[in-house]
Amino acid sequence: MNARPIAVVVDDSKPFLMYLSILLNRMNLEVLPVNNAAEAIEISRVTRPHLITMDMMMPDMDGLEALRAIRADEELADLSVIMISSYQDKHRQWEALSLGCIDVLDKPVDLRRLHKAIQRCNLYTGGRRRYLRAPFDKTVGLHHQGKFREVSSVTLSERGIFLHMREQLPKGAHVEVDLPLPSDETLQVGGSVIYGKAQNGGPMVSQGIAVKFDRMTLKNIEILSGLVEELLVGDLVLDETEPVVNAS
Repeated sequence: MNARPIAVVVDDSKPFLMYLSILLNRMNLEVLPVNNAAEAIEISRVTRPHLITMDMMMPDMDGLEALRAIRADEELADLSVIMISSYQDKHRQWEALSLGCIDVLDKPVDLRRLHKAIQRCNLYTGGRRRYLRAPFDKTVGLHHQGKFREVSSVTLSERGIFLHMREQLPKGAHVEVDLPLPSDETLQVGGSVIYGKAQNGGPMVSQGIAVKFDRMTLKNIEILSGLVEELLVGDLVLDETEPVVNAS
């Protein structure tokens, strides 16, 4: 697979650090979890991450001190930073924003606001990813020109899916995809092939097709959005020992 953007996640709470790291990993980021700001800055000088998420309140060096140090460092000054805080201190939030952080998020983190903040970091060469996506290692049904086959999926978004296939379908081909739901029911969604990747980039490159869902009812949109959110945070919300993330 293509190299994923690197995110340094900084929080002195071990449960929050663990669950946020899991969530960001599912959101296609390579995560480096760190429990203090000074170490995060040193790691950032070595790894040159694409993003830091920083707890506002920490012992020793807090998030604001760390953000000032990052902006004063020639090597790190342009680094994208998202601040996260348990305390709604408007003065500290304004100061963080004035120092150029992408956003200041409250705990527990709102999933969609986190997603929007990450997109503002411009991590992907192909542009922003408007919709949530999650790993989706399932077998789905694929209908094309009266033929049906079962194929493996790789990722699922609120408006599309990437399927692992050796046989390439032409760009623009109309397909129907049968998605398995947690209820053991199946959701059929219509779409078009927008991208194909053949096995010509070495063994680490996934071959397959990307399908954009373009024939969806409002009910299908609701079901699909709920499925993606469940894939990202469902088990985290059940297991978390302190509030970490909110979904819609």
